[in-house]
Amino acid sequence: MAEVQEQEWEGAVEARLPSTPAAAAWPHIASFCALHRYLPSIDVCERVAGEDGLPGCVRYVASHLPPPPPAATQEEQGDQNGQGEGAAAAAAADVVELWAREELLEMDDARRRLVYAIVGSNMGFGRYVSTMRVVAEDDLDDKEEHTTSPTAPAAAAGCRLVWAFECEPVHGWSRDGLVAYLDASVKGIAERIESAATTALDEDDGATACS
Repeated sequence: MAEVQEQEWEGAVEARLPSTPAAAAWPHIASFCALHRYLPSIDVCERVAGEDGLPGCVRYVASHLPPPPPAATQEEQGDQNGQGEGAAAAAAADVVELWAREELLEMDDARRRLVYAIVGSNMGFGRYVSTMRVVAEDDLDDKEEHTTSPTAPAAAAGCRLVWAFECEPVHGWSRDGLVAYLDASVKGIAERIESAATTALDEDDGATACS
């Protein structure tokens, strides 16, 4: 009997930026090779091909995970065998690096939307395509779950960051685990963008007051 192939995964997560207009949030997302500034779990994000912001650009992203704790502390090991420094060096060499290369497929400034694909990784990904959008809170055409009365105040100076994906089942992951990771990630990105946008606004207000 032929083996039944597991269906592809797809889904979407989102986070609100209540104080940041879509126009102010989008430049942070559009900086394709600056993901490490906004995604807390990413330690490295470097352009390795193409031009940042243009389709064909490839970024290398990586996270450095510490090795499991040793059975004894380095000091104890040094006392035991005089090789404390050697143990520290060995531990540093054991740091695990999770990495991926991601290619920008589409950048649409007018719609505040980008699409990218994972083209290589050591994390079990095969085909994976993801879309990130910045949606204004008063964009009624985009709201599928609820509508806002025309007379209601626009919550919105704010916006939403929507991160959607479709992919082959990922080796070593469950779909729920992937969604949970993306959900935590999109909230971390939103929080950092809110902070950066608020700081920039405060600086602009200060400069205006001084002028």
